[in-house]
Parts: sequence; C-alpha cells; structure tokens
Amino acid sequence: MKMKFTLLFTVLFFAGAALEANAQVNNTFTGENCGVNNTGNYNTGYGLNSLSNNTSHSNSAFGIGTLSSSSGGFNCAFGNGSLALNGSGSLNCSLGTGTLHNNDSGSSNIAIGHRSLESNIDGSYNTAVGYAALLKNIGSSNTAIGNYSPRSLLSGDSNIFIGSETAINLLSGSYNVFLGNRITVPKFPSTPILAGNDTNQSIIIADGLGNQRIFIQKNGNTGIGLGNNVIPVNKLDIKGGVAIGRNFTPNGVTPGISAPANGLMVEGRVGIGTTSPNNKVEITQGTEGNSGLRFTNLTSNYNPPTSQVSNRFLTVNQNGDVVLNKMVNAVETNVLTSNANLMTSNVNNVSSSSTIINSISNTVNNNQLVTTVNGVASAPVNLTDISGLDTSTTNELQTLSQSGNTITLSNGGGSFNLPTFTDIPQTISQTGNTITLSNGGGSFTLPTPVDTDAQSLALSGNTLSISNGNSVTLPTYVDVPQTISQTGNTVTLSNGGGSFTLPSPQAPQTLSQTGNTITLSNGGGSFTLPTPIDTDEQTLSLTGNVLHISNGNSVVLPNHGPQSITQNGAIVTLSNGGGSITLQSTIVTAGNNVSILGNGSAGTPYVVSSTDTSLYADNGNINPATTVNGNRVVSMNGSNIWFNSGSSQPNGKVYIGSTASYPSTSGNYKLYVEGGILTEKVKVALRSTANWADYVFEKNYDLMPLKNVEEYIAKHKHLPGIDSASELAKNGLDLAEMQSKHMAKIEEMMLYIIEQNKTIEKNIKDIEELKKQVKVLTANED
Repeated sequence: MKMKFTLLFTVLFFAGAALEANAQVNNTFTGENCGVNNTGNYNTGYGLNSLSNNTSHSNSAFGIGTLSSSSGGFNCAFGNGSLALNGSGSLNCSLGTGTLHNNDSGSSNIAIGHRSLESNIDGSYNTAVGYAALLKNIGSSNTAIGNYSPRSLLSGDSNIFIGSETAINLLSGSYNVFLGNRITVPKFPSTPILAGNDTNQSIIIADGLGNQRIFIQKNGNTGIGLGNNVIPVNKLDIKGGVAIGRNFTPNGVTPGISAPANGLMVEGRVGIGTTSPNNKVEITQGTEGNSGLRFTNLTSNYNPPTSQVSNRFLTVNQNGDVVLNKMVNAVETNVLTSNANLMTSNVNNVSSSSTIINSISNTVNNNQLVTTVNGVASAPVNLTDISGLDTSTTNELQTLSQSGNTITLSNGGGSFNLPTFTDIPQTISQTGNTITLSNGGGSFTLPTPVDTDAQSLALSGNTLSISNGNSVTLPTYVDVPQTISQTGNTVTLSNGGGSFTLPSPQAPQTLSQTGNTITLSNGGGSFTLPTPIDTDEQTLSLTGNVLHISNGNSVVLPNHGPQSITQNGAIVTLSNGGGSITLQSTIVTAGNNVSILGNGSAGTPYVVSSTDTSLYADNGNINPATTVNGNRVVSMNGSNIWFNSGSSQPNGKVYIGSTASYPSTSGNYKLYVEGGILTEKVKVALRSTANWADYVFEKNYDLMPLKNVEEYIAKHKHLPGIDSASELAKNGLDLAEMQSKHMAKIEEMMLYIIEQNKTIEKNIKDIEELKKQVKVLTANED
C-alpha cells in the first residue's frame, strides 16, 4: 500500500511539473486564452478569455470574458460577462452573470446578483444586491437592496433603495430613501403636491404592497397616512386620529383607545409656548394680560339666540388657571314672560305683572287734553284758551287723534298709518337663498355660496370644472401611445404631438474626374487638383544627349563613345574621362579562398561564395573560423525570427538532425528535433476542457474492473487506452494527448485505491468481529 501511494504522488508531481506558471509574478490562469496577454502580477483567472489583456495587478476573474481588458486593479469578478468591459475601474466586486458589465472607470462598486449595476460606466461607490439591482442607473454612491430595485432609475446619486422592484417610474433623483416593495411614483403628477418621476431628497416608507405610510420631504415636512406620493405642507401632517400617552396606546396587553376621527388625544400635559406646562394645557402668549387663546366664532359681537340663566362664570386665578366661579349675591332666577297684553317678571320666585301698551290716544274737549292708554283715560290737562286772541279762520288749533294704526291731524292736517306694533315675537325663516323676518320685518337674499366645501368636479372632454367655481381646459393627455407618420416631407406625431417638414431629399451624388478636375454631381461643385510634381509616377526619357524626367527637369549628358573598365593592380579606370578608383586591399588568409562569380541574374549579378554561405540562399557548412567559441551568434536586436510557412503549406518545416528523410516523414508537425530537446519549461496548450481527464470522476464513467484490466495487460502488454510501443514508434508521442491519458490512468488508479480502501476497511471490520466471536468461543471452551 505504501509503495502504491509513493508511486501516485510521484506521478502527480511530474504531471504538475508539466504545467507552466505565467512569466509574470504570482499569476494563476486556467482556461483558453485566459491571461494570454497579461502583463500584471498577482492575478487569478479562470475561464475563456478572462484577464486575456489585463495590464494591472491583484485582479480575480472567474467566468467567460471577465476583466478581459482591465487596466484597473484589485477587482473581483465572478460570473460570465462580469466586469467584461472594465477599463481603469478599480476596487470593484461583482458577483453574478453580467454584473457591472459596462463598467469602464467606475471604482469601489459592489454588485451582487444577475445583471446588477449592468449599465454603470463611470459611477463609483455604488452597492447593489439583488437581481438587476441598479440595472439602468449610471450615478454614484447609491445603495439598492432587492430584486429590480430601483425599477426605472436612469440617473441619480446618493440614493438608498430597500425593497423588491421599488421606485417604479422614478427616472432621475438624488439623495432619496425608499423603503418598501413596489413604491410607485406617477410619471406625470396630476397636481403640484404629488411627488413625480424626478423626486429628490425625500424619504418614503411603504409596506410590502407599496402602500406609502410615511413621506418626509426635503424641507423636513413629514406626512403620515396622507396617501401615495402626497407631499406634506407642514412639519407634521397626519391623516386620522392621534393618541399620545402610555394608557391611550396599545401595549400588547390592552388594545389602547381609538382617538376621535382626525382628532387628538393627549394623556399628559400640553404646553403651548412653554417647555414646562403645569396643567393639562398651558398657553404662554408672552405678553402680560394676553391669554394666547382666541375663539374666532365667539366674539363680543355675537348675540346668542337663547338666554342662559346662571350665577357662575369662567375666570382665572392668580396662577392663570381657568376656573369656574360663582357671582356674589347673584340672582338665582330671573324669568320674563308675557301673555297677550300682560307681561310678568319672576325674580327669585317673586312675580309682578304689567299691561303692555297696545293703544294710546289724545283728545281735547273744551281746552282740556285727555290721554287714553289702553282704554284708561288720564286726568285732563287744561289748555290755554286762545280763541279770543285769534280772529283768523285759517290758523285754528289742530289736534292729533289715533284710530287703530291711523294718526290724524285735525283741520285738514292729513293722516298716516303707523306700522304694525313690532314688540310681538318675530321669527326668521329661509326659502332658498331668501331670509324673511316675520311681522313685516322684511327680507333679503343671500349670495350664492362660492367658497364652501360642498363643491364637485366635473370633466367634459378636456374641460375640468368645479361647481360654484371656474373651469380650466386640460392639455391633450400625452401618455396615450403615439405614432409617427410621414406624408411627403411632413413628419407628424399623433395625439397632438405636432409635425415638422423635412428638407427636400438630395439625389445620390457621384464623383468624377476629368484631367485634374474633380466634380461632385447634382450641383456639388468642383475643384482642380495641383499637377503632381513629387510623386513616384515619373518616367525617364532620353532624346539625344538630353535626359528628361517627367514632371521634373532635364540634364544634358556629355558626348562620349563606348567606355570600358580596366584594372591595373588596385586601380580601376573608366575610359573616355570616366575617372578611376583605387580598390581597398583584400587580405586573404591562407586556406580561405574568396571568389566573385557572376551568375547572370539581373537581381543578384554577383554571389560571394565560400565554404560559409547563407542558410537561406545555398546549402553549405558553417565555417568554424567565423564562429565564436564554436557557436554562430545571431543577435536579435529587439526583433523576432519568423519562419513564414504560409506560402508553403505542404512543407514549411524546421528539422534539426542528421537524417535527410525526416522532414518529409514527420507528418503535419512543423518542428522536428532529432536526439531530443533540453529546456527549462514546456507548456502544452489544451484546445478545450474536454481534452483533459476530469471526465473520469463523472458518475456515468465506465471504470473497467481490475480483473478485466489484468486480462487486457496479459493479452496486449500495455494499459487500456494507451498506445502500444509500436504505434508510438510509428506515429510519435503527442505530449498533450499522452499527458491527458496518463492523468486518466492516475485518476482511475485513485478510484481503484478508494475502492480497495473501502474493501480493506470492511475486511478489517469483519476481522475484528471474527476476533470477538473467536474470543467468545474460546472463553466458552475454557
């Protein structure tokens, strides 16, 4: 058993040695093209194309295309497409498919959940938890917890959203706090006191169904129970009753007391203008002699319709407390009644009566004036007799007399009717808007009420009217689906959206050239190109001794006959005044021959030939005399060597060895080295994960029983699934394929060991049980 484990770990060690770490420091990459062009350090990548072009450090990427071109560091991306387009953004953490997919320069973001923060580009310090949280927003410093939260936000900063699919229709807004599921604001608020799609600096708390319970506006005004999106106008607006006090509110044992509808109950003291009230209600107005309490509809001008008889009154004591006092020596009772013409007064149960005056008349008889009241004549009053003093018949004494309501002046003085006696009880009645006072008291008409609560709204077409008020014309509703249509050059938006006229379409234009003139059709104009004077399209012509270059100048060549070259020692001379040159001396070391051969080719008229020729122009041997310590040194000078086999697909191979036939028999392999390769590291790329042996550990893997393995080895003299020596000698050894097969056998060996270990453990258990039984049997024999 010990030897098997030693063999296993030895195989695993050599298998691991075949894998290569990236050339940078402490990087780990797994997957096709994972980290292929990475230049950063301390990165971990797993998945196709993850971190493929990364240039920064300390990034962790798991999934297809994660952080593929990142220049920012310290990012964590888990999930296909997570941080796929990240540029300079750093310190981001994304967990889920498509999270922070479009992020470029945003930093310090946290996205947990499929597609969360998907549209963010340069926003920073955002936290999104939940499917599609902060999906569309591109702002900064936002926090969203819940699926699809916020539902519609496109731009905004420093918001907090907690709840599933909350902030519906909120398109832009900052510094908000929304707590609750499916909180919805209207797209187009119907009144200015409703929050809309651009709400800012507001706090909305709702229940799980989206019913808003508390609304706190940016100025601190707070509304409780006002309804969805209603903006409070006071520091505290409450719709419904309010109860304050320990004994008034429920405590889990007692249900509490319901406050009056829209009313207020306070168990303790209430101070208005004071911080330390000494009574249930204390008002401090601040000015001596002023209570701070006013009854708007109960003033000194009010005349109550009924009389109240009491000897008690409200007043204040020395502390300012309102108290009820009794008047000193106050009359207990004082009742005044009438019956016909008799009036009775009852004071403290003592009655007295008097006849009410209904009629009064004056009569003169023989210069005596008698006044009669209610039929009772007074004592006569003697009038001075002046008849003897006046002899005129037109200036006689006149007397007043009354008969019923008619007053008459004697001697033709005329008469008039008195109004009906008004001390009879009168009543007020109303018919419609007309108020009437009985007994001739007259009447008047009330104005039609125009400012009451009994008003109703009516909508007719686009006209909105209020009863007893005015009306307004509403604009055409704009949330109905609109369509665009075109008639000729006119584009129209339905439902009153207006229209505009497009400019006349231009016909297709073409470019043409005539000589140096470039013309654009359909009135596009033309321009003339300058004559080319500095191009490569020039030609030489020779006329006589004149050599001319097109678009250039010309020179006159001297007249001369044929010229010849002669050499005298190191001097080479051109005849007919062609001059001469002196060749440099060439020193040839003994044993090294130099020859210049003309091969007749126009491209290479001369070839320098020796025993050390070009690798690419001729076959030959390296001259040991031209090597350095036996090596031919080629300096790369920052460049690469590329053996381009594109134009030689059947061949294009590189062979190092001594057998000439190998290049044509090495199959499709481009490099063959006879005698082996000695190198520090070899990395073999896998085409896909299917080329590795992890499939052995799948549940449906058909593991060959050891007995069958033994039979196979006895028959074929090699392991199942491994090529024989003859096949390998014929076809060669594919390192990647063979490494994968070896790993498969190692994993199969591990499965065999596990099964063997289970069998051993079972056998040990059975042996221990048998030992116990033997011990019992042995004890019985004794």
